[in-house]
Amino acid sequence: MRNPIAGGRAGQKQWAPLLAAFSNRFPDLEIHESRSSGDARRLARELAARSYDLLVVAGGDGTISDVVDGVLMSTNPDMPLAFLPTGTGCDFIRNFNLPSDPAALAEHIAQAPLRKIDAGLLISRDAEGNEQRRHFANITSVGISGEIVEAVNAPGRRRILNGPIRFLFHSALAILRYRPYDFEVLIDGMRVHHGKLALTAIANGGWFGGGMHITPDANVADGRFEIAVMREESVFGLLNLLGRLHKAGHVGHPLLSFHKGRRVELRPRDPARFPVDVDGETAIRGGFIAEILPGVLTVRT
Repeated sequence: MRNPIAGGRAGQKQWAPLLAAFSNRFPDLEIHESRSSGDARRLARELAARSYDLLVVAGGDGTISDVVDGVLMSTNPDMPLAFLPTGTGCDFIRNFNLPSDPAALAEHIAQAPLRKIDAGLLISRDAEGNEQRRHFANITSVGISGEIVEAVNAPGRRRILNGPIRFLFHSALAILRYRPYDFEVLIDGMRVHHGKLALTAIANGGWFGGGMHITPDANVADGRFEIAVMREESVFGLLNLLGRLHKAGHVGHPLLSFHKGRRVELRPRDPARFPVDVDGETAIRGGFIAEILPGVLTVRT
């Protein structure tokens, strides 16, 4: 299954050699393309219910997240998944040591054994107070990352920049306009922070933002989130941390703490300033609970 607009022109260039390699290795390959926002979720739910051996997802983090949600909400949540990097960030795929050569990647996926990994579940409420449930694959975060994601995905903007450079550009712009956010963080029922924050990341995987290694100790198969809580309040401090994130140089920073947990609740004190990023998309708004779902995803990686 493919998102044809994932990654812009760069993603389209990646797709041709991947298609050739996978068509050669998997002669019965079928192509299904999402056509609009939310379509990948619907397609995944429908395809998981059919008698396929493997659902291969070509796209970025948002597409993978939608497919994970669709499969886990389907009548066959054990449908095996594999991933092809053709999106803007492709951060979730960084958690797996996959070959970059298309033919080698096709062979790797064909030979890889099935294994189980974790996913996250978000529980929130819509404007009418109705409960909403939404699965995610990689990282859900609140704060400056949410503003950056809104800028990266803003409609009507030409995608002159792609991949990590696009994230870095919009990160710098958002930080220059930065004012701290105000919310509570509870992990497994214990409040670990309340007040001003720059960012809280609830991580199943280790990377976000186009290659920022925000949670180096995250493990997609250990049954726990790694949670990063960043208390930096100054613009210059955030710019310094941004420069460290790609190589995990932020570890040990006095205003950054890491926690492990299975259930995380974020409560905004100012709901009007609570930007949420779910796998590189703005999928929900407002306070929420995140729960880890151990071993619910079947993958070939």
